[in-house]
This record gives sequence, C-alpha cells and structure tokens, in this order.
Amino acid sequence: MRDSYEVIIIGGGIIGTSILWNLKAQGFKGNVGLFERGDALAEETSAKSAGAFRNLWGSRINMQMSTASIKFLEAFEKEFNIPIGFHKHGYLFTFYAEPWERVKAYKPTFDEVGVRAELLSPQEVERMVPGLKAGVDHMDPEIREFAGFQPLAGGLYGPDCGSFDPSAAAKGYTERAQREFAESAEIHLRTEVKRIEFERDKVKGVELSNGRRIGAGGVVLATGPWSMQLLAASGFHDDENLPVDPIKRQLFVTNLPDIPGYENIPLVIIDRGIYFKYETGNLQIGRADPDQKSGFDQDASLAYYKDEIAPYMQERIPGTEHCNVRSMWGGLYSITRADHNGILGTHPAYEGLYLACGWSGHGAMVAPAAAQALAELVVHGSYKTVDASPLRFERFTEDDLVVEEIVI
Repeated sequence: MRDSYEVIIIGGGIIGTSILWNLKAQGFKGNVGLFERGDALAEETSAKSAGAFRNLWGSRINMQMSTASIKFLEAFEKEFNIPIGFHKHGYLFTFYAEPWERVKAYKPTFDEVGVRAELLSPQEVERMVPGLKAGVDHMDPEIREFAGFQPLAGGLYGPDCGSFDPSAAAKGYTERAQREFAESAEIHLRTEVKRIEFERDKVKGVELSNGRRIGAGGVVLATGPWSMQLLAASGFHDDENLPVDPIKRQLFVTNLPDIPGYENIPLVIIDRGIYFKYETGNLQIGRADPDQKSGFDQDASLAYYKDEIAPYMQERIPGTEHCNVRSMWGGLYSITRADHNGILGTHPAYEGLYLACGWSGHGAMVAPAAAQALAELVVHGSYKTVDASPLRFERFTEDDLVVEEIVI
C-alpha cells in the first residue's frame, strides 16, 4: 500500500469496482487505490441483491443511464472474458387504475429515449403470468378489504430488462484493471476507512481503522448504506451529510408453483410491492416494504414471508400457496429519502470528494453508466456521455428532486 494516491475509492462493490475500471480505461494517469473492508469484493449489497436490471423508469436520467448500462452489460462477457449470467427475461410492472393512467403518459418519453416498452391490457398480463388473476372477485373478501386489493388496470412490460450477476461483473472489472494497469490500479481488502480527512475544505486523505493515514487528492465514496455513517465519522453535520438510510430487504427462494409455464415469466411486480422471478428451477421472491425501519439489521425472517408475502401473493396468483421457502437472505438498500434516486458527482462543500451512493435499490443496474459518468467528471471535469447532473447533491437544497414514480 502506498502512502498516498491520486484517487482513493472507498467501497469494493459493483459501483466502486466499475469506477476503478472506468478511471483507468478513460486514461487517468494517477495511482488509484480501492479500499474494501471485507474479505472479498462485492460480497455485501452487490451479492445480496436480486441482480436485476431494467430501463423502465419515470425519469429521463434513469432511462438514459439504465439503457446505456444494459448495452454495456450485454457486451460484458465478450469484453471482459468472464460470464456474468446476463439474461433478458423482461420486466412486468402491474398497476391499479389511478397509477396506470400516469404510467401510460410515459410512453412518448420511452419512445424518444429508445426504451422498448409495451402497455398491456389486464388480459395480456394474465397470459404473460400463468395463474395470475387481474380481477378481485375470486379473492377472500376480508383479505381483499384489509390489503386494499384493486383490479389490475394494466401492465408495463420491458423486453430488454433482465438479470445478471453483479459480483461476477465486479470481478471482471477488477481483474482487467489489474491486468492492464497493474502499476497504478491497486485493490486492498480488509482495509477499513475510519474517516475521510480534510484540510481547509479540501480532501487530504483517509484514516484507516488501524490508525494509518493515507494521502489522497480525491476520494470517491461508494460505500452504499454505510455512506452516511462514514461521513458522520468524518465530521459532517446533518446539512452536509447525505439523506440516505440503510433499509433491510429480504429475498426468499421457493419451489415453483404447480402451474405450467413459470420458466418463461419475466420479473413480475404485483400488489403490495411483491416481486418475483424464475431462478434456476425456483422462484426468487421479495417485497419492497414501505414500513421497514432504518437500520443495519440484515437477518431474513421466515415469518416475514409467511405473514407479509405469501397470503397476498396467493390471492393474486392462486396456486402459489404451495411455494415453500428453500433458502432466504437479507441485505441492505441505501435509500435516498427525498426522491429514491442515486447521488452522483462532487460534494459542493468539499473539493475532491466524489459521491456515488444512495442508489435506492438500482445501483447495480446503472453501475456501468454511473461509473463512466463519474470517471468523466474526475478525468475531464465534466460529463461527456450521459449528463448525470440531475443526480447532483445540490438538488436537495435547490428543490430540484428527481421524482421517480416507477419504483418497486
């Protein structure tokens, strides 16, 4: 480990590793050090995510970044010589009447940006997801009333959406970076940054948990749900810190329902934030819980599946009551409280501090474009491909939020 680097990247997930590669690929001549506190790269949020990607969004910046990222991921195996499980199985959002009217209005923007999106009728949704019933007459009246079930008014389908393995992609980025830029791209595992150090509002370096101080001309914060915690330890006041909370998400792997055709379903989002996809002979099921409290607990709970997912999923799709949990795990989203979108770019109060965090569950799927954009900012001082300025930190004080309606 050197005594100083031109740039230090904190965090070795899919975001941090892709930034490392992009900095060097874009011609950054200085030494770059990536510091990861864990025993391996991409073993936290990257490894515990659903690994899905989509370009169906309500905001133009997310459409642009995800479309560019999908194109990059599609060529990843050939370019980096490593399999990442890239598969376009599609995404299907289902909507009640009121939000459906708003979502339909995005179709012209989808067409303009180049996002392939199909608006489906309730009958077409039923044909795409075997066993799903778009109406509510078949449901238990008490559960229907308690859960607020409504008839499905339509579905938004994206054929270019799918899944990949973020941890494998992170490995591909770092292996190639070290192979082609061995003298100036370093990765240090089991290296925990205790705080970032500043001198007269300018990045000076970092202090490690063992007390060692490493100098840096710039620091990239790619620490996901731990970003706010690290900045607080670095002396940031509330108005300077990130409005980002760690929120637990849980995933459950079950057997397939006794319904033919589930090998060909897209990733499906139904009532109450429940989503599921086919996964190597099983179903992978999760739920975006709006009532989940902030915290670093990552324990998965079988009771959560039985109480908060299964009863409602089987009302919408009779037959899924026979889906029994085979494995489960928990992980963390870094939720940006104000608008559920990432924070990318410089920190306005501290020269040399770059932010790439708060992705609210879609960091992996925009990592290629986000990393390219941040690398452009470091190397050239401005964005050259996708203009990522809507994701700047200042949007919170400028009342210029990136409002996103199509979220899970």
